[in-house]
Amino acid sequence: HGGGYGTSLPIPTPPPNAGWVFHSRMQPPKYSLSNAKWFTFFFFMNAGAYTGNWFYCSLLMRNNPPAPPRDPENTGKPERHMHTVDEE
Repeated sequence: HGGGYGTSLPIPTPPPNAGWVFHSRMQPPKYSLSNAKWFTFFFFMNAGAYTGNWFYCSLLMRNNPPAPPRDPENTGKPERHMHTVDEE
């Protein structure tokens, strides 16, 4: 085998007169990626996710408007603080 596919471990041999033994080389996986191809795919998938997030957040999403300036006279101030303890 070559190109990083399969196993580096020795393939076991069946004992004599064991009959027909199915091992993993008889049924290779339908879709198999080598480590180099899988990590390349994984890297570009993550890069695409981060790039898409940046594109959405910086170009498509609206910015929040700035907070209005404070009122220096504080006209909406209550007469007494809502957490003031009433003395009995």
